[in-house]
Amino acid sequence: MSQSEGVRSPGPNRAEFPEGAVVFREGDAADGVYLVESGLVDMIVRRPDGSETVIGTVGAGEVFGEMALIDGHPRMATARVAMEATLVRVSNEAFRTQLKSASPVIARVLRQMAHRLRTLAQDLANRAE
Repeated sequence: MSQSEGVRSPGPNRAEFPEGAVVFREGDAADGVYLVESGLVDMIVRRPDGSETVIGTVGAGEVFGEMALIDGHPRMATARVAMEATLVRVSNEAFRTQLKSASPVIARVLRQMAHRLRTLAQDLANRAE
């Protein structure tokens, strides 16, 4: 989590973010997967012309940032807080440990889904006006 934008609170993986805070940016290396305890987070991609497109919004009980951990590619979108949020970060190490214990078939399915979602998100960003 961006130390400059998230306000740390008790608990090793929990932070509060004000509206407008950036959790991570498109192109960043993955540092973990995030669970939204409260609030809303927009997932934003930059179009070829430099404008931004919101490709999705995640809220309480949902996760984001998992694709970069599954497929090892940089972040495909910027995560920006749309409504003050409390987020819990699961580290790369903890996530990868869980993924390694999964069936190889499940791991393969997850990587394929991540690839398809990346392609779809880019297509949506390029088509948005």
